[in-house]
Amino acid sequence: MTVLTDTRLELVRRRLAAAGLAGDHRFAAPALPRLDTGEFGIAERRMWKIYELDPDSLSHTIGLILRFDDTYTVPGLVEAVELVVREAAVLGSVVTVDGSGVPRRVPGDTAGEWIVPGAEWAWNARAATADELVAIPFRLTEEPPLRVRVTADGAGVTVLFVVHHLAVDDTSWPLLLGTLISGTWPDAAAVPPIQRPAPQVQRAVEHATRTWAAEGIRFPLSGELPRVTPEESWLAPMDEDAGAKLTEPVDPAAVAALDAVARELGGTANALFIAVTALGVHALTGAEDHVLLVPADNRQPGDRPDRVGYSGNIVPMRFAVDPAASVRETLRAAVAVVYRAMEFAGVDYGTVLTALRGAGGRFPVAEIMASVRTAPLRGIPVPDGARVTCESVFTGIAPYPLTFAFELAPDDRVHLEVDHQLGTVDAAFARRAATLLTALVARVPAALDGTVAALARELTEPNRETRTPRVS
Repeated sequence: MTVLTDTRLELVRRRLAAAGLAGDHRFAAPALPRLDTGEFGIAERRMWKIYELDPDSLSHTIGLILRFDDTYTVPGLVEAVELVVREAAVLGSVVTVDGSGVPRRVPGDTAGEWIVPGAEWAWNARAATADELVAIPFRLTEEPPLRVRVTADGAGVTVLFVVHHLAVDDTSWPLLLGTLISGTWPDAAAVPPIQRPAPQVQRAVEHATRTWAAEGIRFPLSGELPRVTPEESWLAPMDEDAGAKLTEPVDPAAVAALDAVARELGGTANALFIAVTALGVHALTGAEDHVLLVPADNRQPGDRPDRVGYSGNIVPMRFAVDPAASVRETLRAAVAVVYRAMEFAGVDYGTVLTALRGAGGRFPVAEIMASVRTAPLRGIPVPDGARVTCESVFTGIAPYPLTFAFELAPDDRVHLEVDHQLGTVDAAFARRAATLLTALVARVPAALDGTVAALARELTEPNRETRTPRVS
C-alpha cells in the first residue's frame, strides 16, 4: 500500500481522471444538494465517487439477518418491507447520472415476488442465503440498493436485509428497521430536525495541516515513514482487501468502571473508548505518534434518512503518547484530541482531502480505523411479548488494514469487533490486538496513576514482539 507497481499506478491515474480528481483539480466548497430533484447529499456524492471507481467492490455492502419470533408472520413482514420501500426513496430508487456527471435518484420498478406463497418472498433478491446475497455486487444504475428475502423458519420469520452503504448509515436503522418491527411508518414530525452549525471548511483544513496532515507521521503498524511522494500518495490510498473478523466480549463491570473514568476526565464514554484505542495502538505497536480514522455522523438539517442515505464522515485524529506520562494525563489529552477533532465533524472528509491535495499535501498516513457504534436494533422498541434479533453478515472484505469497533448492543452489553486485512495483519496479531484492547479497557481504571510504559509492559509481557511485518 505504500509501493505502487507501474501497472497499478496507471490504472489508478485513469480512475482518478475519470472521476474528475486528477491533474490540476483544486478545492472548491461543495454546493448544497437539491434534494427535491433527487440529488445526493454531500457525503452520498463522496460514496458515489468511490462506487464509480470500483462497482464490483463488496466493501460497502451491509448484510443483516433479522430473526422475528412467532408473534410475526411472513405476510405481515412482507407488508412492512413494502411499506419501507414505498416510503424510503433511498431504498426504492435507482441512480441516474446526467450529462454533467450529477447523480440523482429516480424511482425504481423492481417488484417483490412470492417464491413460496405465504412462506417465502423476495424483493430484488436473486439468491437464497445471506452469504450469497452479500457476494453479488450492486448495480446501482440498474437496481435499487436493497435486497430482501422473507422466509418462514419454523420458529418464526427470518428476514435477510442486504443494503448498499450509499442508502444507509448508523442513523438510518431506527426509521428503516423500526418500521419493519412496528409495521408502521412514523409521522415526519416524529423525526427531530438536526441542529448543526455551519461547516467551517477553512478552519478544518488548518486543523488538519497542524495535526493529522502534518509531515513526519509514521504508519503505526510498521513504524515506517511513507515511501511514496505526496503526489503518488494520492494514487495509493488504502485499498480494500480480503479480510477476516473476530469478536471479543467486553466485561460489563469494566465498561461501567470506564464510564466513571470518563466522567472524571470530563468526557463521554464514547470519547474515552477512542482514547483507550489510541493507547492500545501504542501498547500494541510501540507507536508514540499515530493517526486513527474515526467515523462520524454528518447529517445536515433536512437530511431525513428516508431521503438521504449515507451521511457518514471520516474524522482523522492524531494522538501523541509519552511512555513516561501517567495513564490519567495521557487519556485526558487523548480525550481532548477527540473533542478538538470532532469540532470539524460537520466538514466532509472529501472536502478536506481535496483542499489538502490541491495544496500539495499527501494522503493521510493512517492504517487503523477506530469507532464506537450502536448495534442496528439498539434503541428500537419491540412490542411486548415479541422478540427480534439481528446479526451482521461479513462480506470477507476489509476496507482498512485494521479496524477496532466497540459495539453497544440492545441489552447494553459491549463487544469489540476487529476486522483485518489478511495481507497486512495476520490472525495471531489480530487476536493479540483484540485481547490487548479488551484487557486495556478492564485495566485502565486501576492504572490511572501509573505510567503508560508500565501499563504497556503489563499488557504485552507475554508477547514482547508486538509489531507485525508490513506487507507491500
